[in-house]
Formats: sequence, C-alpha cells, structure tokens
Amino acid sequence: MKNLDPITTQQYIEKADHFLQTMKLAALELAPYRTGIALLAVHSAISLNDAITAGLTGKRGKHRDHLAAVKELERISRKHRIQNLNGIGHFRWLLTEKTKIAYGHERLDDTLIHMSVDRAERFHSWAYNYFKEILHASVGA
Repeated sequence: MKNLDPITTQQYIEKADHFLQTMKLAALELAPYRTGIALLAVHSAISLNDAITAGLTGKRGKHRDHLAAVKELERISRKHRIQNLNGIGHFRWLLTEKTKIAYGHERLDDTLIHMSVDRAERFHSWAYNYFKEILHASVGA
C-alpha cells in the first residue's frame, strides 16, 4: 500500500489519536463526561477513516452523510483484498449512533457509552492492523 497523501494522512491520524486518548481519559470518570466520551469515540473513528481514505485515494473525506464513508471504506478494503471487514461494522455502528449521541434529547445510558468506547477501540485496532502501511508511515517517508 502506497500512501498518496502522507501529510493529510498524518493530520487525520493525529486528530484521531487526540480524540481517542481524550475519550479514554474521560472514560475514567464517566458521570461528568458521558456525552463527550461517546462523541469522542465517534469522531476518533471518523478521523481515522479519513486518514485511511486520504492515504489510499489521495482525497479527503467529503461525505456529509457519514454512512457514505462506510461504503467507501468497504470499497477500499475490498480493493486491497482485506478479508476481515469486522472493523467496518464497528465504524458503521458508531456512525449510526452519532445523531443520538450528539443531538438526542434523552440522557445516554452507561451501556451506550461503554459500547461507544469499545467500538472505537476495536475500530482503531482493526484499522492499525489492516492498514498499518498507511497509518504507521512517517510523514517524511
């Protein structure tokens, strides 16, 4: 896998990591940060997906409908012969819950928060396993 846009990829990786690390830190004290934790989970996955997309297509993600990003990731994965598509399911779940998390009028329950953290961590793990050449490459390479 050749990275077509290493600078943009690195910028998205940094955002994804900041969101993920802040999510993990906030998750240590669930009560005051519950909505923020779940939203950080979603945005960490979106940014990491944008890093993959930028690296492998040379284009920035412009999907207003984030679920279109799922289809693009499926296309990219198939093109690169990735058999295990489990990470895409985690990404899809996070995007499906995004509206409820960000704009819903009901209080988010602990189960949704914990699931958001789990799904984000699983998506990151999957992405770094299957797109390691893109996500571990340095900008100067």
